[in-house]
Amino acid sequence: MPPKKQITEAMILEKAFALTRETGFERITARGLADALHCSTQPIYRAFQDMAALKTAVTKQAVAQMMWFVMEQKDDSLPDELNVFIGYVRFADREKKLFQLIFTSGVGMLGQMMTAGRQIRFDSDMLIYANGMIMMSAYQTLRRSPAEQRAMLIHAYEAFHR
Repeated sequence: MPPKKQITEAMILEKAFALTRETGFERITARGLADALHCSTQPIYRAFQDMAALKTAVTKQAVAQMMWFVMEQKDDSLPDELNVFIGYVRFADREKKLFQLIFTSGVGMLGQMMTAGRQIRFDSDMLIYANGMIMMSAYQTLRRSPAEQRAMLIHAYEAFHR
């Protein structure tokens, strides 16, 4: 008889992350995740104490994905803080379900971030402006291209820093 397939914590996290990207974490159940992995719920609860622990792990992975995405968007001609906001808004537009998880988990960009070896403290006016753009886009009351959103963020940054 062949050995049973081992379902690892990494496999569970990878599948939960993929499902979160598609449908949002709030739609994930242990049974649904087990079905997607073609296993029982036992490996899930062996790897994660409960669904809250899995949500924490998926959120950490989503934040890491957002930070990677933000750094990939960097334009060296712009200030670091502005680059982060541009990437943040683009990430929210491209990864709606991951952003929703991050935003509702209260982690996002509400503190500080390391970029190019230095710490950035975010301007609360810019954070409010960027989140306003994101919410308006989510509810389809702000229909702007990425280039137009970038221009809006640059304009706001310049206005807030006069």
